[in-house]
Amino acid sequence: LNRMMPVTISRSSHFNLSGSGWFALQDSGGFQMVSLLALSEITEEGVKFRSPHDGSDMMLTPEHSIGLQNTIGADIIMQLDDVVSSLVSGPRVEEAMHRSIRWLDRCIKAHKHPDRQNLFGIVQGGLDEDLRRQCAREMVKRDLPGYAIGGLSGGEEKDHFWRMVKVSVELLPDHKPRYCMGVGYDIQ
Repeated sequence: LNRMMPVTISRSSHFNLSGSGWFALQDSGGFQMVSLLALSEITEEGVKFRSPHDGSDMMLTPEHSIGLQNTIGADIIMQLDDVVSSLVSGPRVEEAMHRSIRWLDRCIKAHKHPDRQNLFGIVQGGLDEDLRRQCAREMVKRDLPGYAIGGLSGGEEKDHFWRMVKVSVELLPDHKPRYCMGVGYDIQ
């Protein structure tokens, strides 16, 4: 992230996929909260990352994440969510789920191009069915263009994975796109 920040994105680098039948999806940077956990500090404001290269700090807030994605111009953009490993349980999972909902509201407010970029909310809640249901209900209240199922594919047993996907999907609208994040094989 730190190396990308000084780069200026020109108008010509924006995605222009209309009519191609393909859509460009841009992620928020939230997964780095798991992959770079030792180099990050998560607060209500956002996530502060310490560069492994030079030790400098960078703050990624929901507003900054959406601003970057608005500039890149992808068709589908993702909210910044508070991601915890699917192997974590207890109060941290509930904290992350509630924070993801609050951050979604900040992302919606910061989103400058809802007419041409589709913001997806990300259902969190770890392997806790009740938290997943609560999060999905809150996401649906915001009537977004689409929804993602996040916080999985982190080493949990596949039966737990599929149960959490099913719990999440049951509450998401059938008429809107649903994206299962982090799935890496065709069978999934």
